[in-house]
Amino acid sequence: MANKEKLGRGLESLLGEAIGVESSEKILRINVADIQPNEAQPRKKFSEPQMESLVNSIREHGVLQPIIVRPTSKGYKIIAGERRWRASKQLGIKELPVIVKSVDSLKTIELALVENIQREDLNPIEKATAFSELKDNFSLTQEQIAKKVGQDRSTIANTLRLLDLPEEVQDFVSRGTISMGHARSLLSLKDPKKQITLSERIAKDDLSVREVEQIVSGSKAFADPAKSPMGIKLTPKLIKSPQILDLEDGLRRAVGTKVSIMERNGKGKITIEFSSNAQFESIVAKLNAMTGPHT
Repeated sequence: MANKEKLGRGLESLLGEAIGVESSEKILRINVADIQPNEAQPRKKFSEPQMESLVNSIREHGVLQPIIVRPTSKGYKIIAGERRWRASKQLGIKELPVIVKSVDSLKTIELALVENIQREDLNPIEKATAFSELKDNFSLTQEQIAKKVGQDRSTIANTLRLLDLPEEVQDFVSRGTISMGHARSLLSLKDPKKQITLSERIAKDDLSVREVEQIVSGSKAFADPAKSPMGIKLTPKLIKSPQILDLEDGLRRAVGTKVSIMERNGKGKITIEFSSNAQFESIVAKLNAMTGPHT
C-alpha cells in the first residue's frame, strides 16, 4: 500500500491537477492488446535513442508508472503514457498497469496536451502545435493556456509564433538544429525565403543568436547571410564535415537541445546548451539513460 500511495503522489506531481491522479486511485492491469493509441497525441515524433533507453529500462525494471486511459467501445484509449505502451508492445509485454479515467474525447485531447507539455518531452514545434490546439479547439486564451500548463503568457505567445515560420525552418527547430532564440530572430525577417536561407546558414556555420540578431537588424535588403549587411564582421566559422554535422544532428535529437561539435585533427570539444535548471536536469537524465546504470 505504501508503494501505491507513493506512486500516486508521484503521478499527481507529474501531471498536475489537470488529470487529478490521487493516491487512492485504483491501479488495474489490462491486456496491452485492449489498449489503443490516441490519434490526438501531440507528440508526432518519438526519438529513437530515447525509445531505446525506455525499452531497456522497462526490460530491466518493468513498467513502474501506470499509463492513464479512458474506456471506449473497443477497449481503452491512451490519455497519457503512449511511449510506455509502445515500448511494452515492442518487448512483448502482455499486461500493463493502468488508471482508468472516464472523460469525453475533447477532454482526452486536452489532458494529453497538458500532460505532454508539463512533462517537457515535446520539442518547441510540438509545444507550439499543442498550444495552438488548446487555443483553437478549446477557445482558450494565452493567459488561460499559461495558467493551465504553468508557464508565463509571454512564453506561450513566443512559442505560438514559431508556427509562423516556414516548414523548413520549423523542421530545424524541431530537431534542435537551431534554437528558440535563433527562431525568434528569424521571425523578424518576415520574408520566408530569407528565413529559410538564414536558418540554413545557422545550421551550417553554427551562428550564435547574437550574430543572427546582428544580421537581421541591418537586413532590409538582405540577400546573402554570408555577408553582414551593416558591415559587421562575423567570426569565421570552422567548416564542418558531413559526418560531424550528422553526429551533431543525432545528439540534438537524443538530448533535445542544441549540440555543437568542434573538431580538428582528432581533438576538439562537444558543447550542449541549456536554458534552465529544468532543461539541464532533463539533459543529464537522458545522458544517464543513454550510458546505462553505473556500477
